[in-house]
Amino acid sequence: MKNRKRVLCALWAVFLLWQVLLPAAVFGEPTASPAASSAPSTQTDTSAAEQTQNSHMDANGRPILGQGETGILIESTSGTVLYESESEKQMFPASTTKIMTALLAAEALEKGEVTLEEQIEITPEMLSGLAADSSTMNLKEGEIISFDALLKGLLIPSGNDAAMAIAFRLAGNDQAFVEKMNAKAAELGLSGTHFMNPHGLHDDNHYTTAADMAKIAQAAMQYEIFRDTVDIAHIKIPPTNKTEKERYYINTNGLLSTMRYLEYYYKGANGIKTGNTSQAGNCLVFSAVQNGMELIGVVFHGKDVAASHQDSIRLLDYGFSQYEIISPISEGEILGEVRVKQGKSTDSVTLSSEGNIKVVVPKGTTRQDLEIRPEIPDAIYAPVYKDQVAAKVTVLYNGTELASGNLRADVDVERSPFWPVQALGEWLWSFFLVRIITYLVLAVLLVLILFFILGLYRSLKTAQYRKKSQNRRGRRK
Repeated sequence: MKNRKRVLCALWAVFLLWQVLLPAAVFGEPTASPAASSAPSTQTDTSAAEQTQNSHMDANGRPILGQGETGILIESTSGTVLYESESEKQMFPASTTKIMTALLAAEALEKGEVTLEEQIEITPEMLSGLAADSSTMNLKEGEIISFDALLKGLLIPSGNDAAMAIAFRLAGNDQAFVEKMNAKAAELGLSGTHFMNPHGLHDDNHYTTAADMAKIAQAAMQYEIFRDTVDIAHIKIPPTNKTEKERYYINTNGLLSTMRYLEYYYKGANGIKTGNTSQAGNCLVFSAVQNGMELIGVVFHGKDVAASHQDSIRLLDYGFSQYEIISPISEGEILGEVRVKQGKSTDSVTLSSEGNIKVVVPKGTTRQDLEIRPEIPDAIYAPVYKDQVAAKVTVLYNGTELASGNLRADVDVERSPFWPVQALGEWLWSFFLVRIITYLVLAVLLVLILFFILGLYRSLKTAQYRKKSQNRRGRRK
C-alpha cells in the first residue's frame, strides 16, 4: 500500500514538472516574472535612444549633420552665421535651384517687366528636355496659364516645367535665363555657384554651396511675393484651356504642415524649398520665425527625406535655443562728438544713432559684453544740418563685427562769415613747403625769444651785481 502511494506521488510530480518545463523548452516562454524579464530590455532601449540622440550633437551641444551632408544656419536680416558645416563645399542643389529662378521672377515683377495676371502660352520648347518622371506641374503644350500660377507651380509642387516656362517668358529661352542666373549670383558675391538650367535637374557643372544658397534665399525672402508663396502649405490652380479640373498641390516642404508628413511640422516655419536628385540627395532650404527672430538654413545631400527634414529641425532648434536678438544701441542715443570746421557758433556737434541697431548674440549676452565702436572722422565742414549722417558706429562681439549703423548730427551749424579766410588758411597749410617754412619761422621766433629772455636775464643779473657792488663801496666809506 505504501509502495503504491509512493508510485502515485512520483507520477504526480513528473506530471507537474512536465507541465512547467515542457512549454518553456518548446515555446521559449520565460520562467521569470514579466517585470524581471522586461527590465533589461527597457534599460537597453533607453540607452539606445540616448545614444541616438547624442549622436546628433557634439560635446558643445551643436548639431552634427549626417554623413555627406553640408549645411548652414543664418539670421535672415543680418546674415549672421549661427552654424555651419562644410558650408563652402560645392554641392548639387537639385530643385533648390528654383529659389534663384523665383528670385529673378520676383525682381521682374517688381520692375514691371511682367505681371502676375499675365497669361503665358506653353510652347513645346518649354517642355523639352524634361525627364518624364521628373517633378512637374503637368503643363500641356498650348496651355494658357497665368504667371502667378507658374510661380506657385514652381515653388509648391516644384514644377520643372514651370521653371522652363518662367525662364522663356523672362529671357526668351532657358540659356539666356541661365546667364541671368549666373549674373545674379555674381552680383550677390557668390564665388562657389554656377548654374546650367533654371530647374536643378542634374548637370555636373550645375552646383552651389550651402553658404551661397543661404544668401540666395536671404535675397529672395526680401520680396513679399516670394515670401508669401513659399509659406503656402497647399494650393489649387484653376482650370485652363487644357484642363477641366483644378490642379491641387501640397507643398513638398514638410516643415510647413502635416498634410504631406505628420512628423516634420515645425512651429513658425515659413519656407522655403526642397530638392532631390540621385546625385544631390535630399536637400532642404528652410526658414522659421520665433520670438521675432527669423532663421534661414540649408541642408544639402540628406540620405533621405527624413534626414533632410530632421537635420533642418535640429538646426532650427539649436538656433532658437542658443541665440537671440538684442538692441544694444537705441535710436537717438548720443555716441560721440565731431569737430566742425568753418562753423559760425560752435566748433563741434554731438552725434546720435540714426536708428535702433539690433544684433544676434548668444542668449544671455548684454551690452557690456559687446564693443560699441564709433568711427568718427577728424572733422566735418560747416554748414552741418540736423540729422545729417556724419559718422558710423560698429557693434562687435569677441572681435567679430555683428552690425553697423549711421550716426547723425544733433543740431544745425551755420557756416562762419570768415570761412573764405579759414578755407584759404587750410588750403595753404595743405602744402608741405608752407608747413616747413612755417615751422622754420616759428623755430627762429622761438630762438629769438629764448635769446631775448636770456639777454634780459643776464641784464638783470648784471644790474643786481652792480647794485650790490655799489652798496659794498658805500659801507666802506
